Amino acid sequence: MKKYNIVGIFILLMVITTGCSKTEFDPIPSDKLMGTKWATTYTIAQLKADFMKTAGLFSSDKIDTTKDVVINGIITSSDIEGNVYKYIVVQEEGVGAQAMKISIDAGSLSGIYPLGQRVSVRCNGLAIGKYAEGAQMGIVYQNTAKNRPEPGRMPKPISDIQISAYGLPDPSAVVPDTMTIAQIKATGMSVVNKLVCIKNAFFTGKGANYGVPSVISAAEQIFAPSTNGIGYPQSREIQDGTGSVFVSTSEYSKFANLKLPASTYKGNITAIIGWYNDKDNPSVSSKIYHQLTLRSINDLGKGFEGFHLGL
Repeated sequence: MKKYNIVGIFILLMVITTGCSKTEFDPIPSDKLMGTKWATTYTIAQLKADFMKTAGLFSSDKIDTTKDVVINGIITSSDIEGNVYKYIVVQEEGVGAQAMKISIDAGSLSGIYPLGQRVSVRCNGLAIGKYAEGAQMGIVYQNTAKNRPEPGRMPKPISDIQISAYGLPDPSAVVPDTMTIAQIKATGMSVVNKLVCIKNAFFTGKGANYGVPSVISAAEQIFAPSTNGIGYPQSREIQDGTGSVFVSTSEYSKFANLKLPASTYKGNITAIIGWYNDKDNPSVSSKIYHQLTLRSINDLGKGFEGFHLGL
């Protein structure tokens, strides 16, 4: 009998002890779960104005200052479908926000900086410059093959030091600005690298010939035919009733061989705005300027449901 009494007392003590234990705790703030947010000292507009000094279509200026140069923003890019390669796009949040393309010499960056991840970027020691006149950041680099400076891809160990991801990714916080094609073109370079949504947009079925819309064959009515290893993006024209712009797609993207949506599909197209101008001569008419990059085939949104269903 004593044996059973001892067992009973032991069980009772366990119940009492367990009942007094705290089983619910205050949640850890999301900004403490991952990394540290560094205080913003520069906007992207200020960063470009103060440090992007070299003239020309290609440049690479080192951010060399004793001041702490830090920008903050949210990741709007994704390389999961292969149309974004070895770079991330950091976009500021709020009114008048700009965005910056940051080149990193590593693949599968969305595993490290997923869509909606907030990051701080310490820019000291990095390079800011132009590639075909489009602003981007990386490291100081001289392209010896083409005898020109340009922002180079920073090695992963450097990006680990210069970029701090903090908090949990919040894809719902990535909200593209709604713009027409005419507005994009009128705004100029301040919108380059930004994520936008163009409504009532449709594919015309045309490609590009030195920046001019051109008829393409039935076999080329896909997003990105092969370039036989050369690797330049393929351009496909879209319109929205206010203007025309090209969507550029890599032949290595997962949707490169998908048939272009028929022009009867009109709807929302979300994309990152790019810029490409490698012609110094103002009389040359083949300048391209604004061009768009789809992160995923799902960036074809409302109005393209039938296309996604294969109808």
